[in-house]
Formats: sequence, structure tokens, C-alpha cells
Amino acid sequence: MFEYLKNKLPRRHEIVSHWTIRPFAHRLRHPRLWHLHRVGVSRALLIGLFCAWVPIPLGQMAASAVLAWFARANIPVAISATWLSNPLTYLPLVYGAFWLGDNLLFYTFPGWEKSAFALSAIWTKDSILYPIVLGSLILGAITGFTGYFVARYLWRKHILAKRRKHLRRRGLQPQLA
Repeated sequence: MFEYLKNKLPRRHEIVSHWTIRPFAHRLRHPRLWHLHRVGVSRALLIGLFCAWVPIPLGQMAASAVLAWFARANIPVAISATWLSNPLTYLPLVYGAFWLGDNLLFYTFPGWEKSAFALSAIWTKDSILYPIVLGSLILGAITGFTGYFVARYLWRKHILAKRRKHLRRRGLQPQLA
């Protein structure tokens, strides 16, 4: 599976040489931004899963790439983690964020027949965005930190299993906790 993905996904130099990214290419050459390692992948999952909850439909991937660059996290993992919110899951995620924010703010939803839609009224007192933003921030933080700690745990478990296998092959008893 990894070999298949490795062959199909574009290489770092192909991405960096694209005309839209070329002005920023000198900042994206650091190997830590592209290499799979424990710290970078964990940070990238935290950033990507947090950005998946941000209610900006097409800005999530760009935001996660910029935040991953600042945090020196793996950029492809951060971008792919934002795919938690896709066209099939976006509405349930937004409704879940609204539900949580509604319950925390004790929000009274105005009647649809009384409220007219106008861009000038988006951030008014009766706006629906307050509970959505609050719920998105809370659920994004919970999901991001859960992804971070699960990735760290699974990576450590994988390394310990590899070490036990190596020690068994050499005929030694593993002294791991």
C-alpha cells in the first residue's frame, strides 16, 4: 500500500517547482516538512484535524499547510487530515459544531420566517455563526489533540514491536517495558 502511494503521489521537487508555489519554494525545501517522522506526523495530524473543523469550506487545506509550515510539521499529512471534512461529512460536522455551541451558549435560534438573510447581519446578536464557531473550535481542539496522542502512541507501539522482533531474531530476550 505504501509503495503504491509512494509511486503515485508527486515528489517534493515536483510540488515545489509548480508555478503557483515557485515564489515560496525556498521556504518549502526543509526536509522535515516532507519526511515521515514521529514528531512531524503527530503535529501534522493535530493541525490537520483542527483545521478540518474550521468552517471555511475551501480554505481548510491552505490554512493547514501554512500552519504546518510554521510548526515544522509534515505538510502532506496535515493537508490530507483536513479531508475529514469533505462534501459528504461537511454538513454533519457543522451541525455537530452548532449543536455543541448551542448547548454551551444557550442560544435561542430565531425563527426562519422572521429573519431575512443579509451579509450585514452575519455577526449580529441573533447570528447562527457564534455557536458554530465556538463548537468548531472546541471540537477541532478535541479531535486534533486526540489525533496527536493516538499517532504518538501508535508510532511508539510500532517502534517497540520492531525492536522486539529485532531482538528475537538476534536471540536476545527483549527488556522493554
